[in-house]
Amino acid sequence: MPTGSSDWVIISGANGSLGRAIVDHFAALDRPILALDRSVELIETVNRPSIHARAVDLTAEADVKALLDEVIPRSDRLCLLVNAVGLIWNEPVLKLRGANLQVHSLENWRRVIEANLTAPFAMASLVAARMARKGGGAIINFSSIASRGNVGQAAYSAAKAGIEGLTRTMAAELGPVGIRVNAIAPGFFDVPSTRAAMSDEQLKALADQTPVRRLGQTGELIDAIDFLAGNDFVNGVVLDVTGGLKL
Repeated sequence: MPTGSSDWVIISGANGSLGRAIVDHFAALDRPILALDRSVELIETVNRPSIHARAVDLTAEADVKALLDEVIPRSDRLCLLVNAVGLIWNEPVLKLRGANLQVHSLENWRRVIEANLTAPFAMASLVAARMARKGGGAIINFSSIASRGNVGQAAYSAAKAGIEGLTRTMAAELGPVGIRVNAIAPGFFDVPSTRAAMSDEQLKALADQTPVRRLGQTGELIDAIDFLAGNDFVNGVVLDVTGGLKL
């Protein structure tokens, strides 16, 4: 995909471990970046004039649209959206607490679906509307290794399965106007958020179960993003970046 100095990259979920790595990657390429998340305090510590960090609720459609119009001139092109927003959540459908049977919280279900499916959809649809007026672009959504189902992650798995269906549908609908839509399904990566969520023993067990016998490195995820962003004949694909691990 040819790029110029007015070709923007938009990154949702930019304040997370992987999101910040994606921001750093495109900032090093001197691309103008709109970095979005509910909080952008960590992004704001990066002193690069090309990074425009904004805090926003991505499900607030009017706020996101106003932000796009405020930051990105109408004459500029929205070249790429990396839709990395999401919330990992562990909660089984049923759980025994002593003698009581606890059912998955409907409030938590809605929160996880909103963060992992509604927010990416809202972001992608608004960006696609701008892309369609300026000759197209590329959208990369984030699915997960859990999209095919993972014990203890009913809401998260359902949301990520939805992302894959959304990706393929948008690819078919938007391809004719020059917008390619793909997704990445990451496995387990060696980033601070993973280490914070799991013990050393759990991380070692995951590495041992992975055919390549290790966790993923951030640069390998960036390579996958660059591939999907740069190959103009790849559309409607969900790319597993898991080291061969199957849950």
